[in-house]
Amino acid sequence: MKTFKFLHRWLGVIAAIFILLFALSGIVLNHRSFFSPVDINRNYLPQPHRYHNWNLSAVKSATFIGNDSLLVYGNIGLWLTDSLMQDYTPYYAGIRRGADNRRTASVVKTPSGNILAGTMSGLYLLKNHHWYPLRLPVQEKRITGITVTGNKIWITTRSSLVMLKEEDTGFSSVEVPLPHPADFKRETSLFRALWVIHSGKILGLPGKLLVDFLGLVMIVLSITGIVWFVAPDMMKALKKKVTARKRMARVNRFSLKWHNKLGIWTLTFLIILTVTGMFLRPPLLIPIVRSTFPAVKYTILDHPNPWYDKLRDIQFDRLSKNFILSTSEGFYFAEPTFTDSLRRIPHQPPISVMGINVFEQPEDGVFITGSFSGIHRWVPSAMQVNDFITGMPVTPARGMANPFGSIPVAGYINVGEEKGEFLFDYNAGIVSLTKDASAPAMPENVKQKSPMPLWNLALEVHTGRFYSFIFGRYYILFIPLAGLTILIILISGGFLWWKNYRRKKRNCPMEKISSTKLPEQKNGRRNITNP
Repeated sequence: MKTFKFLHRWLGVIAAIFILLFALSGIVLNHRSFFSPVDINRNYLPQPHRYHNWNLSAVKSATFIGNDSLLVYGNIGLWLTDSLMQDYTPYYAGIRRGADNRRTASVVKTPSGNILAGTMSGLYLLKNHHWYPLRLPVQEKRITGITVTGNKIWITTRSSLVMLKEEDTGFSSVEVPLPHPADFKRETSLFRALWVIHSGKILGLPGKLLVDFLGLVMIVLSITGIVWFVAPDMMKALKKKVTARKRMARVNRFSLKWHNKLGIWTLTFLIILTVTGMFLRPPLLIPIVRSTFPAVKYTILDHPNPWYDKLRDIQFDRLSKNFILSTSEGFYFAEPTFTDSLRRIPHQPPISVMGINVFEQPEDGVFITGSFSGIHRWVPSAMQVNDFITGMPVTPARGMANPFGSIPVAGYINVGEEKGEFLFDYNAGIVSLTKDASAPAMPENVKQKSPMPLWNLALEVHTGRFYSFIFGRYYILFIPLAGLTILIILISGGFLWWKNYRRKKRNCPMEKISSTKLPEQKNGRRNITNP
């Protein structure tokens, strides 16, 4: 009992601030669209979360929209620059307010000269230096990829494929149903299952609201626990102030009462929430990243759309005349009519569980793929995958392996042999791959006009990356250690409540009363007054 009291008391107080931040950030993460207009000035954040040298996924890629006009895009939104990438002008007028809404996944120029941008907040058409939203026949707003074949534009969201057609009067659009993959099984990855359980998304909106409620419970438990911790010392200090001391005593009793009630009522849910969160980040993520199991019926894991929340990008292979879809489960061939089952491509390049960041076709049948697992040159027809930097063949990883490579690739730009080819490392920023081309510096105006979305700040806090300025490279251990600490707090609290409950039950006055004979009055009637 003494050990459990010590652990629950002191670990609870030490971890309270981190638990509060976990809870608050989790609520923000569960409602991205609601918080998307809110930005945080990076100057108020620790150094690791400020832009320098185009790091932190600032740039994903770039598209020429004129002879000397280059549209650079990524987490910084859309910026117009010259082919030498020297002068930058913000170019996101008309896109919804908020840095998160301006995050751009793809920009294409159609054969007729139209410029389209796929962003977190939807698809936009550029006219007279202003972006206008285009309505698509799907509910999702977030665009993950765009490719062009003739007068048709193919657009992927996280779950759907849409075909946009250029016509004299404008654009027409239709959703293209994607057939099941040829190797389809109603299975899901263990990582995805844990993620939807942790977020509550497994039960849709009711599940997310339940997790929000659990977040509020964690906040209340932290605050009431701190009150219970400091109340005795405060009451001692208020010994001569009777009224203030009584008020503090009432607050302490109230806090202890609801700390116990909320804690025991939600204990099982809080343990599930903690355990699932521990496995969503390395190192505990590594052993489960390739594990699968049958989809749970009547949940979002058993969605009727086999591609629900799985589509990441799209390209048209000019050599095989097939589409290639990048998904969370690998790459698939799709024939042009999208009527036959999609075929999984053998011998694929490694892609991090964090998703694909580079998917380009520099020449027919040859692709450049990049993610936090590195950057590769891929020829599907020849089943060849080579490291883009070293040129060495790459063997797909089997079994348990680290999903992160030595170079976490966030973006790639090729503006021509003379002007340069550049790689964007998530941590280090821009790196020139051309011998005589120097990497352009990140201008101060781009830094100042590129705040951090509140949602992204919440993600950094929730995943532990925010604390890298405290723990350095060991921040990767923060999530499993924090999860273990919270588990000890929860289990010790539950044990203490159970022991206290049993003690009270044994000493309950009502049991003594029921075994005691009530006295009788002289007139023969029982005395029914309370003892």
